[in-house]
Amino acid sequence: MPEKLLSRFSRASFTLPHLRLLSPQASLSLRSLHNFIAPTSQRSPFTLSRSVAAATAMDSSSSTPCKLVLCGKSSAENEIAKSLMNNNTLKLPDNVQVSTLLHSEIINKQQRQDEESFCIERFMNSLSTNQFGRLLVWSPILPSTHDIVSNNFGELPIGTVCVADVQYKGRGRSKNVWESPAGCLMFSFTIQMEDGRVVPLLQYVVSLAVTEAIKDVCDKNGLPRIDVRIKWPNDLYLNGLKVGGILSTSTYKSKKFNVSTGFQTLEELYYKTWLHSGQRVIIQEKNENQVVENVVTIQGLTSSGYLLAIGEDNQMCELHPDGNSFDFFKGLVRRKLE
Repeated sequence: MPEKLLSRFSRASFTLPHLRLLSPQASLSLRSLHNFIAPTSQRSPFTLSRSVAAATAMDSSSSTPCKLVLCGKSSAENEIAKSLMNNNTLKLPDNVQVSTLLHSEIINKQQRQDEESFCIERFMNSLSTNQFGRLLVWSPILPSTHDIVSNNFGELPIGTVCVADVQYKGRGRSKNVWESPAGCLMFSFTIQMEDGRVVPLLQYVVSLAVTEAIKDVCDKNGLPRIDVRIKWPNDLYLNGLKVGGILSTSTYKSKKFNVSTGFQTLEELYYKTWLHSGQRVIIQEKNENQVVENVVTIQGLTSSGYLLAIGEDNQMCELHPDGNSFDFFKGLVRRKLE
């Protein structure tokens, strides 16, 4: 489901989405969902213990290297994985050391997998995509999965996915740090797009793909649906609690963009999933030396991916985050539309 939605979107400039699913207080946690997907009896017979690395994980200058396990869906991706390992290609910022292994080598050594770890074999056996996830980078513990894909973008095939069991230096809004313990689903992937103008919409496509994938997993396993909802622009909520977030960054290279499709075909489904249709928001605006509060009602998204709203004066406007407020809806800036 996620790849189908992404392929309907576009392929452009250079965008690196990062997804975190966090649910320590949810009525049905995503750890429980993970257990439904990967029961212990079907997990692969190897381990790279998190506990060894955890003692020094918070110190990025530690001499203990981050262990990366590479695995491909086909022989072609496995050859790429072997090349990455042999050439010691993958790097992390802040001089964090990296130790790279092949999944096949670990299986041959008959090491046992930690029961709480991401199940590589089950993931590969279930994968039916043409691009996304066919080369997998897994680690028991990382500063950030985003660091792997962003620092090695030119070396990794498009669609490469990096997964970590524990993450201790993830990035949040306003330079907040996300420390994600075991039980969270954290992954980053690379994608190329063709139209730089629609890059901001990618986080909406990924948000929608995740909610649809969770529904799909529940349906296939005979479970009650988990009603995960989208909070604009990049948060996932369950029963009023934040359980996930999407970080999307991009770089520009080679001075070229190609032309592609847009977000319009997914808008109807997106609006069924998000929390904001008809929501009334108080906008604080400066008028000379005074702060004036105005009420607007959210109507949807503009073509550029910001919020479309209507004011009490029936004036249509576009709402932008001010870049400072932790709560987007307390720090929105209104721009009137002609």
